[in-house]
Amino acid sequence: MNDFPQWAAEAVWYQIFPDRFCRFNSDNPITAQDIVGTAPWNIKANKPWQIHPWTSNWYERQPYEKGNDKKLHDNLLRRRYCGDINGIISKLNYLRDLGVNALYLTPLQYSPSLHKYDGTNFLHIDPFLGSTPRMDIQTIENEDFDDFDNAKWTTADHEALLLIKEAHKRGMKVIFDGVFNHIGYNSKPFQDVLHNLKKSKYTDWFHIDWDKTTPKHLWYEKFWGVVKEMPKLNYGCQDVKRYVFAALKRWLRPVVDGVEYEGIDGWRIDHAIGVPMTFWKSAHDFTKTLNKNSLFLAELIEPQATIKPYLDCGAFDCVMNYGFYFLACKFFTQDKDQITAKEFDDSIRQQLKLYPPAANYLAMNLLGTHDTERLATLIANRGMKKYDFYKGEVDIENFFRYSHSTDRGYTSRPPNENERQIQRMMIVFEFAMIGSPMVYYGEELGMYGGNDPDCRKPMHWPEMSFDDEIEYHSGLPIYKHKHPVAADMEMHAFYKKIIALRRGSKALMQGTMTTDYADPEKRVWVISRRSGFERVIFAFNCEDKPVLVKMNGHAGEEFGDYFGNDVNIVADPSGNFGVEIEPHGFRVLISPC
Repeated sequence: MNDFPQWAAEAVWYQIFPDRFCRFNSDNPITAQDIVGTAPWNIKANKPWQIHPWTSNWYERQPYEKGNDKKLHDNLLRRRYCGDINGIISKLNYLRDLGVNALYLTPLQYSPSLHKYDGTNFLHIDPFLGSTPRMDIQTIENEDFDDFDNAKWTTADHEALLLIKEAHKRGMKVIFDGVFNHIGYNSKPFQDVLHNLKKSKYTDWFHIDWDKTTPKHLWYEKFWGVVKEMPKLNYGCQDVKRYVFAALKRWLRPVVDGVEYEGIDGWRIDHAIGVPMTFWKSAHDFTKTLNKNSLFLAELIEPQATIKPYLDCGAFDCVMNYGFYFLACKFFTQDKDQITAKEFDDSIRQQLKLYPPAANYLAMNLLGTHDTERLATLIANRGMKKYDFYKGEVDIENFFRYSHSTDRGYTSRPPNENERQIQRMMIVFEFAMIGSPMVYYGEELGMYGGNDPDCRKPMHWPEMSFDDEIEYHSGLPIYKHKHPVAADMEMHAFYKKIIALRRGSKALMQGTMTTDYADPEKRVWVISRRSGFERVIFAFNCEDKPVLVKMNGHAGEEFGDYFGNDVNIVADPSGNFGVEIEPHGFRVLISPC
């Protein structure tokens, strides 16, 4: 671990989706014209539009939305709640109290979209995430785009620097989302090509088929082959490489008017598979020269054998651990084609052996992101077959496809208590594993919802009063089923407790993992994390009946139940003891107490 950022192995991550986290600036002047150039393309800028009410019913079109005659889904993509950087700063004490010590921010770059994965300028924070957007836009438009190393610093840029400083003051690391596979439709290079075609000086920035191009239609490669607001960048172009290096440097080692400011602590690289591995290796090495303790983390949702070379060659320190996520879904929630605890344990071990040891400890373990259904809703829909595996690898397309409120039979209702119990069990599993756990914003407050866009609802802050939510099935609202919307403070307390366990345990941050019991026929699994004399036992029962698992220890060894108050377990003279686990339940036992 000496050559890797140790802090990342000790991190409890919190992912923030800026537009939906917290709105601080009440007078944001964004208009419909400011969001032109991104999906949905079928709603014109002259249609009624306003900043969406934060506490309104998610599944109901507001009066202004009914004026465009489009379906709910199109309107969901068009909404802006205008969470901002100052809003994040205002909630740093909340995050510190929760116990997280590392923040992963989805893109802040200048973009017309709600998600900002179609950034038009990699060097600047989106002006509408700041407090003086019109002034910032003017500053950006007046600067020389091609002078990458001397881009000006806008108000939103300065507020991002303040966010980094304030997070660091509270003991939190910060990483930004680097979206470099493509650039936004509204970007200066792409717009220049659109208007000037072969005469543009930016033609080499993109993959263009001039034989298919006409004066009215530019043929270019796109993200996923179809997303027209995301033209794919050409890494055979030296200016593209210089541009990305300038962005990496700007936020890792920010210098404003000759004064060096505190920079971010690393990058999460979006869709890393889309850019040559050789470039990522050079980018990784470059970031280490700027901050040797920084993290270079990849989003790679490909088969494990495809991911392995990126880690073996040092292109990335670690990955977002989607392999971990898919296995957890398969074991804990799959009602069809279940795997046993032994099969699950073998799969976990196989993944841990495949990657370098340091990459395993740094890996960002997750149970949901802005690209998946919320954990509670995944569990509520566990009867649907969504986890098709082939030769040990998940069918990514189907996994994400069958997880939307528009899918037949899919429910958007809030989870019941049994489903919350399964959710708590999976959360404990996440914090038990080798790697760094990540909390997606709002999970600690019990938020629920299907995949994009429903996983991106505005944060359910406890101090806010929300309208009841209409239930939604197969693309149709069910008005007779309404549910109250409020923060789940019991879930918040649960997260605080499990985070505190992780933060206070060397066994969980640095320790080994051994399998104490893996049932070859049932879904009953027990593991231990160890460091020195510290041992933490995690026992899981996914069955419908209670189980008693016999364990081995040392004579007189005593374990305290972390969630059981005064319940203690003491091994008999031969070192044996039993662990009782309720249906769909878990136990966390700690020795010494």
